[in-house]
Amino acid sequence: MQQSFLKKAFKDKSLIGIRTHSQDWGESIIGFIVKMDETSFLINEIDEYGSYIGTTGIEIEGVINIDVDDRYQKRLKFIHDNVLAFNINNRITLWKEGQMLTPYFNDLIENKTIATFYFNEDDYATGVVLKYDEAQIMINNIGSEGDEDGISCHYIDRLIGLRYNSLEEQKIKLLYENRAFFYKE
Repeated sequence: MQQSFLKKAFKDKSLIGIRTHSQDWGESIIGFIVKMDETSFLINEIDEYGSYIGTTGIEIEGVINIDVDDRYQKRLKFIHDNVLAFNINNRITLWKEGQMLTPYFNDLIENKTIATFYFNEDDYATGVVLKYDEAQIMINNIGSEGDEDGISCHYIDRLIGLRYNSLEEQKIKLLYENRAFFYKE
């Protein structure tokens, strides 16, 4: 059965996710099969931003899991097809604390810019600023797959920085602006 999945992905030039015995659970190689024989295949891997990162040879007998056309892969294929729209030189990161960031909020609101707001190293929110006052900021949260994920309020004095236009925010923006595409019947 696996071999038929692999052959179909190769023939259709479709995106496929592969997990082998040598990988940890949850990790997979995602890409396009570019060469295949009876015992092995070559896959051109792509990263989470849709860019090629190299070719990997895989023995078919080492494959323990294959994913095709799942939610993540549909979005990754869309990102890959639009990768030329990304610009790695656009990232703006501001490491300032609290009120020192408020001068940037009006521009973020006006342009509906998707930004990541940092509260500490592992605590952040990504989305669009809806409004703010002297104490709090209200964010329309947008998840990594481009879906709205509720509204949150945060104390401005907890902020330690913000970032926008990085590849991550560009990816989220692309998915967010095209989210209806993923839910059509």
